[in-house]
Amino acid sequence: MQVTDLMGFGEAMLRLSPAGSYSIEQAQQLHMYPAGSELNVCAAAARLGLRTSFISRLGDSPMGRFVANKAREQGVDTSHIQFGPERQGIYFFENANPPRPGMAYYDRQDTGMAQVTPEHFAWEELLAGTKLFLTSGITAALSKSACATVTTALKTASLWGQAQTVFDVNYRSKLWTTYEARRALEPLLEFVDVLLLSGGDAADVFGLSLDLEDDLPKEMARRYGVATVCVIYRPKGGKMHWKVGCYSQGQSYYVQQDGPLQTVDRLGAGDSFAAGFLTGFLEQGPALGTQMGCATMALKNTFHGDLNWATREQVERVMSGNRSTLER
Repeated sequence: MQVTDLMGFGEAMLRLSPAGSYSIEQAQQLHMYPAGSELNVCAAAARLGLRTSFISRLGDSPMGRFVANKAREQGVDTSHIQFGPERQGIYFFENANPPRPGMAYYDRQDTGMAQVTPEHFAWEELLAGTKLFLTSGITAALSKSACATVTTALKTASLWGQAQTVFDVNYRSKLWTTYEARRALEPLLEFVDVLLLSGGDAADVFGLSLDLEDDLPKEMARRYGVATVCVIYRPKGGKMHWKVGCYSQGQSYYVQQDGPLQTVDRLGAGDSFAAGFLTGFLEQGPALGTQMGCATMALKNTFHGDLNWATREQVERVMSGNRSTLER
């Protein structure tokens, strides 16, 4: 039986963006990228050395095949992707500079993943031999049937007893309200082993005070009985880009990003943290996971598109403290 280190389930999309900080109204051409939270994680983790597999329903069209091909380029197993007659999800993104915010415009109604049902996939068969199973709140937010499919997958992975379950809250205000998200996601946490979320998600969706800061992971773990919780947040004051707190099996781990950071494209940074964390978590545990996640996340900011093109060597160099800006 083939062993899979990480299996992700979610919607993969086609992203269209103008160059640089151009608005869509200004643009005369758009760059095309593959996108989708769980796909981003699987692709980055594959580049770090994990055996990854991605499950989804894509449009049976050139757009859907483009996304699948790009996933396969990164070393992700795409053999469980289903192609159907439904539309391929697309979104447009303007990568603006402050004070103009980056803006995402979704065109994802009636896609294959919005219409997915638990019966579309043989979960017990898929999860056999899988070490980690990942899905997210984005997938759950697509429709009632998608949320039911997420629930079935997490329950099967949890009750099957082989795969540890990983859930990234990934709240998206354009998909549902915080009330809807909390009502749908809280029951799922019973079946989650590793929970990933931002400080904003902890506050807005689950009602935890940001004043807790370092205690957020421990409080989420205590409240919902999750074994491992990672929270990414930006502490009040100071010049720190972000801080990561992880609480796992009674121990706390912290890492922060406060060095030079030149962001060219912020999308997919949290997914890159997840990829780095899960790679380190499988190899040595949460201590390495937090360090590797933070380094992988920092590197993602330097690449255009949602995917992270960093190598394992580059991640380890950042972890070692090497801040060289030129190598020749």
